[in-house]
Amino acid sequence: MEIDINQKKISIGDKYQIFIDGQQTHFASTKLFRLLAEINLFENSSGQLKYTIKKNWAFFSTSYDITGWDNNIIEFRTKSFWKRHYFCQVEQDLFEIFGHRGRKYSVYKNEKQVAWWDKKAVAWFNGNNYKITADKDCNYELIISFCLIIDNAFSNENNGSTLTIDVGNIGPQAKKFDPSWQPKY
Repeated sequence: MEIDINQKKISIGDKYQIFIDGQQTHFASTKLFRLLAEINLFENSSGQLKYTIKKNWAFFSTSYDITGWDNNIIEFRTKSFWKRHYFCQVEQDLFEIFGHRGRKYSVYKNEKQVAWWDKKAVAWFNGNNYKITADKDCNYELIISFCLIIDNAFSNENNGSTLTIDVGNIGPQAKKFDPSWQPKY
């Protein structure tokens, strides 16, 4: 499954169009006038709210709560800020998100890779673009939420720029990127 996330930066927030295998299936937007970020992820066809992503106050770490349409709260937390390693416990499943050198991230569920994404190096005017490759049977809305969290945590300083160039991570990494991984279709 291929998921494209296209961000449009506006003066007081962000909007995202989300496409799965070429069809727009979801959209997301940041809530305005918040001290800490809040992003809502909606299903495109029904307009139903799927997840609300709220940033928590944290010093030298990334901390977000993801609230589902069923009001269950999922905690997205930092395992290692310097190595860009994050985790999220969803019932019995442990999701780990690994930042790699460059602009790549991988998502593992119970120690098995289920997805990865890459951010475009150059953003003109509108905002960042992400391309996610994922298993067909994965929780794609949760994977999208992880990508939105990483975007919000590390890319919000670009408001008002006509051109943004991202060289990516050059520091340490908790796990090396696996270029041989292929999604299950």
